[in-house]
Amino acid sequence: MRPPASRQELAQWLQQPFQSHASAFSDEQLNKLRDRIEELVNYEAAVGLMGKSGAGKSSLCNALFGQEVAEVDDVAPCTVGASEYTLAYQNGKGISLIDLPGVGERQDKEATYAKQYQEMLPELDLVLWLIKADDRALSVDEQCYQRLILPYLIEHDIPLPFVVNQVDKIEPCREWDFIHSMPGPQQLTNISRKQMQISQLFNVPLTQIFITSAMEGYGLQILIEQIIHRLPKEKKWSVTRETRAEYVTPAMQRESIDGLWDTIKEAAKTILRETWTTIASRVENWFSKLFGW
Repeated sequence: MRPPASRQELAQWLQQPFQSHASAFSDEQLNKLRDRIEELVNYEAAVGLMGKSGAGKSSLCNALFGQEVAEVDDVAPCTVGASEYTLAYQNGKGISLIDLPGVGERQDKEATYAKQYQEMLPELDLVLWLIKADDRALSVDEQCYQRLILPYLIEHDIPLPFVVNQVDKIEPCREWDFIHSMPGPQQLTNISRKQMQISQLFNVPLTQIFITSAMEGYGLQILIEQIIHRLPKEKKWSVTRETRAEYVTPAMQRESIDGLWDTIKEAAKTILRETWTTIASRVENWFSKLFGW
């Protein structure tokens, strides 16, 4: 069974097993638990986006979430302020996408960007760094990553997957299989070489580098699966709910709702204290029977 999409319905749905045992704990405990469930359901995952203009940040977000994201200015990408877009297609809070400035922009603003990253990165759950597949000039990306981003990633332990986007344009681009939306043999070889280059340049494992073509729908299911896997467990469901249905697998749904449910159980254990021990097995049975897990 797929949980309700709207915030209000989801909160009511998650309160059901506790409501059936309401006589076992005080009104104060029940109200605290309700408030905590409401808070969890209303969590919004914050995802930072980095990459040069033209890397395909907007097109990738549109492809993943099926909504129009404001375009990044390709002519004058000199803003020193981050742009934020909220996606909430399914009746409630879902994802906050924050387009971070800095990559390939003005060198004289480096101190300003560093201050922004120091303020903003601790608030992010994950950062996606997009690189255009046929872009050979990556020295600016590497400098920005090493000097401005890496120090804060280490300090705050924020996941940063690299996304090699627009792989349909990598040479020999005429090899691209438009019928099956996948690269040809030589393209795959060159894509692997690109991943190796990024791995060495940024000193990150190959498992942190993903390949996509937003326009062709290539690699998107794997990418969204890895995004959800790397998010805090209480925020997985908000992203799963907003993702286009064709990219959401049953395994992703299970991981997401399990993460939300685990967080609720932790809250119940703290708020209900001894009472939780008494009702825990019955609440778990409710959850297991509902999903058949």
